[in-house]
Amino acid sequence: MKKLYIVAVCAVLGACASRDPIANLPNTEVLVDKSTYVMTRNEMINAIMDCEAANTRPVVITTRRKVNGFLSEAPVDVTCMPKYIK
Repeated sequence: MKKLYIVAVCAVLGACASRDPIANLPNTEVLVDKSTYVMTRNEMINAIMDCEAANTRPVVITTRRKVNGFLSEAPVDVTCMPKYIK
């Protein structure tokens, strides 16, 4: 009876394990756009004012660009979010 119990536990645990979980992942790669469009100051102000006029909270999405050898943040998009989510 004890051997049957051990065989059953091994069979259940063996069925749960996969052989190579990394081989089942899809092929992925990071794509980087070298010419990212950056918003101007007037576009940022207009987008923020539009969000505030709609009684929503503006959220600025930024990216990092290399300027003169240094990384700096540049605004890419402004998204309007509800005010109750913080």
